[in-house]
Amino acid sequence: AVVSVFPNFNGVVRDALREALPGVPLVVILTDLADFPPRFWIEPGIDRVVVGTDEAREQAFASGIPSERVSRVSGMVLNPRFYRAGGPGTRDSVRGELGLGPSDFAVTLLFGGKGSPEMAPLATRLLAADPALRVIAICGENPALYERLAPIEARAGGRLVRLGFTDRVADIMAASDLLVTKPGPGSLSEAFHQRVPVVVTRNVHTIPQERFNTDFVRDRGLGLVVPHWREIPAAVLRLFRDPAARAILRERIAALPPNRAVFEVIDLIAREASARR
Repeated sequence: AVVSVFPNFNGVVRDALREALPGVPLVVILTDLADFPPRFWIEPGIDRVVVGTDEAREQAFASGIPSERVSRVSGMVLNPRFYRAGGPGTRDSVRGELGLGPSDFAVTLLFGGKGSPEMAPLATRLLAADPALRVIAICGENPALYERLAPIEARAGGRLVRLGFTDRVADIMAASDLLVTKPGPGSLSEAFHQRVPVVVTRNVHTIPQERFNTDFVRDRGLGLVVPHWREIPAAVLRLFRDPAARAILRERIAALPPNRAVFEVIDLIAREASARR
């Protein structure tokens, strides 16, 4: 079998595979919550399409993929370490490592593997919004951003924790009360798996395939969607000062199906390849 987890080129991959290796199946696994028609992910003639939402499944049907070739799994594929994080004691243990108390309200900023220029002013505004807020800023592979946060951390008196690239995102999310992030399918799915509400932005700069993700957050009541990063501190304060609203968000997140997609996908690929053999 050939497995694609990348959009845009699946029609080319399909045709090349049929010419070079007739009979070998092409399995396309959407790593977005939904397709961005026409043919961003889903192309006619794909042997199997694996989707993580009902909306994406309906899009596959509408694209002409027979129902028996569409597999609905329980969500986006997550790194297996997310199934090891969040056990008893994880929250307090990780908070202790980061210098946070058990009752501190911790807001994690995560904007992809390279961070975002807005993280420095956003962290400053969050720290100024309420002295009870604690901010964890994950800069990723962006040493310039990491250094830019150094004076802010020095002035924050322990209320800002800056991190570079880390493979402990799962643990940090488990220790967080709120995630502020771009509306990417990966970070959103990771947060929901760890039962953490989110605050995201949607505006003209939101890439087309991620606009559905903001609808997903808003329509299901899994967090707050704001039009600009400058409005994030006010949204965070709303949730910080309203424990009942936070509890409702967490209840809705907890009601989502348990995400076992990484294991389900492995089984699907194995069955597809075995059937063709």
